[in-house]
Parts: sequence; structure tokens; C-alpha cells
Amino acid sequence: MVTTVSIIIPFYGTVHSQRLELVTEAILAQKGGDADLIVAGLNQAKRIGGNEDLENLPKENAPDSVKMGRIINNGLRLAKGEFTYVTDADIMLHNKNYLERLVHEVVSDRVSLKRPPMRRLLLQDFEWFCQNVSLNGLENSVKELDFSQNYIVKPKNSIRPMRIFPKLENNKQKIFIASESDFQDYISSKDNKGKEPAFFNQDRHCGAVFSLTEELLKVGGYHEGFVSWGVWDADVQWKLEKQTGIRLIPYQKELEVIHLDHPKGYFSKSKWEQDKTLQEMRRLIGAEECIRKDKEDYLGERNER
Repeated sequence: MVTTVSIIIPFYGTVHSQRLELVTEAILAQKGGDADLIVAGLNQAKRIGGNEDLENLPKENAPDSVKMGRIINNGLRLAKGEFTYVTDADIMLHNKNYLERLVHEVVSDRVSLKRPPMRRLLLQDFEWFCQNVSLNGLENSVKELDFSQNYIVKPKNSIRPMRIFPKLENNKQKIFIASESDFQDYISSKDNKGKEPAFFNQDRHCGAVFSLTEELLKVGGYHEGFVSWGVWDADVQWKLEKQTGIRLIPYQKELEVIHLDHPKGYFSKSKWEQDKTLQEMRRLIGAEECIRKDKEDYLGERNER
């Protein structure tokens, strides 16, 4: 029996189109099963089946409020795989057996997975990488990346100064990373206090969830009330944890992903704080009640369609 994994990539605006094309190409090259690739926008979702589809990816103007939960649910309604992987338009799977490994991990433990270890391709190296891909193809270009420095990939024989900040947050050890240039921008103004997500990345892809599709449906998919990014992912992971359990994707080289860095000028401190307040309210209500309500909303939206 061939395993099918539905991969949902939320996408809005056009700023990441070049990154999305690299991401989709890497996903379609995955081995060990069928990849059911879905690119989802706020008003539409589309299944991507081959290179010719890459020229007609859904492109929508970015709304004032992103509503990432709604975008992902649009993709989830198209999912036909036994498993579903939610990722992002700037996250590249460089190991061709990545999804196959995740299937093995879920089948072995019967729990969902989250937050794979992540390396960064810094913004200063993105154009170099794209030019390399155009000349030599994606697979060969990935082979030319240098993985010798912790937390990043880079051109060989180069040095990329980084700032590493271990932090204990909610009784969990986390690692935050900033390029030297981003760190200098951050400390250049007191007004940047509270805008840390615009300057720092974690060493894991926080938005990633890998689960049996039926488990995501049992928790009502994603809550659609969050208006920005960075909280909707923690919310669905919390629901899955309360329902069937969820654990971190192991910190192993073959399970690392690559973040294709980009400017984060879209970060909004006020929306971030609004989403954090909603998250706290949902935690007070409890997972069981939130799941019940989210299932009603998800099914109601599906019936309206």
C-alpha cells in the first residue's frame, strides 16, 4: 500500500513566489510515497501536481488580517492523504526521504509530530542560491551547501557571524538565532523591544505539524480567529497534545529543514499581542471545549461551501 501525505502550504501575497517554487519542487521530489501537495490561499486552494502547475500557483493580495487558520483549513478540506503535513512557503525539505521518515515516526509512536530542527539560508545568500539552482538544478545546488556551521547553511568557504540566545520559556529550553546584521538592527532602537520575532528565528520550524489527517479533523482543524502569525500553530499543537499526544520531531540531520530567509516587515506587534490574548483565553476555556467549537465552525464552513 502506497502512503499518501497531503502537504499544505499556506500562501498569500506574491513576495515569496520565488521561495515557494523552490519549496514545491523539493516536495514533489520526495521519495517513499505519494505527495499530495496543496497550496492554500484565503479565497482558494489548489492541488499542485507537476512542474507546469508551478507557473499557475494561487496568488492573492495579502489582507490586513492574515487569518492563517482559515487559509490552512481551506487546504485541509482538499487533503486526501492518510497523513497531513502543514508547512510554510519558505521552508525547503532538502532530504528526499524526509516525509517517509516522518510517516515512520508517527506509525511507530501513534502521536503527532511538530517543529522539526531548522537551519537558515540567510537573506544575503538567497540570490546566490537561486542562481545556482538555475544553472545546476535544485538537487545539485543543495549538495553544494555548507552545513558545517550550526543552525545555518551557507556557501562553502564562507563565514556568517551569528548570535545565539538560549532561553528558558514556559519551562522549555529554546534557542533563538539572529544574524549579526539583524542583531545590530535590533539593538539600534529601543522601539524594537517587543518586536523580537521580526529579528530572531528559533532553531525549529514552529509552524510545522505532521499528523494523521483524521486526528487534525478530530480537533476541528485550525482555529480561524487568530489574525496574524506565530500563535495559530501553537494552538493546534496544543489541541493535538491534549487529544492524542504530540512530540518534537527528533533533532537529527536527516530531519532538518531549511528556512529561506526573507524580510519580516509585515510583523505587527499589536496583532501579535491580540493573538496572544486570544491564546490565553482559549487555554482558560480548555482544550475540550475549544475542540468542540472549532469542529462546529469547521463543519459549518464546509457545509456552506
